[in-house]
Amino acid sequence: MLYMTYEEGLNNLKNALLTAPGVPLSSKKRVDADMMLEIIDELSESMPKEIESARAIEKERQNILDDARRQANQIIKDANAQAEILISEQEIVKQAHDYANAEAQRANEEAERIISNAKAQDLAIRKAMVEKLNISLGEAHNVLTKCVEDVTATHEALEKIAGPSDTPAAKGPKITPALEN
Repeated sequence: MLYMTYEEGLNNLKNALLTAPGVPLSSKKRVDADMMLEIIDELSESMPKEIESARAIEKERQNILDDARRQANQIIKDANAQAEILISEQEIVKQAHDYANAEAQRANEEAERIISNAKAQDLAIRKAMVEKLNISLGEAHNVLTKCVEDVTATHEALEKIAGPSDTPAAKGPKITPALEN
């Protein structure tokens, strides 16, 4: 009975006990000690192989579980890192959006200020220009009025020097002074 499994050895022991002849006038049985020792020896030899096999299976199972835990932890770690990157990117996009809005608002306010200043300067320049032109036109009016007066006076002096004349061509046009303001 060499190389039996642990289970086979236990079944052989059980069968040997069940089939053993009984001792008269008692509940005890007579067993073949040599056969029992042989089965126990077989069990002893097969037991370490069974235990070793079970330990190897348990070790392999533990390695599989450990590997699965490592992979799960790595997946969780990668997912968390990716989530942090996405959150960070979303925060950067939000900050950029907020910054762009603030800059657009500042630019609009600055543009409105510049336009308001330009309109005020335009109005001031127009008023100054109108004032300067009024002064210049007033001075030109005075100069031209003086010139017309001088021409009229000269014409009258010439008429006095020439005396009365009957020819209209000799007289020339009569210049009248401009009306004053």
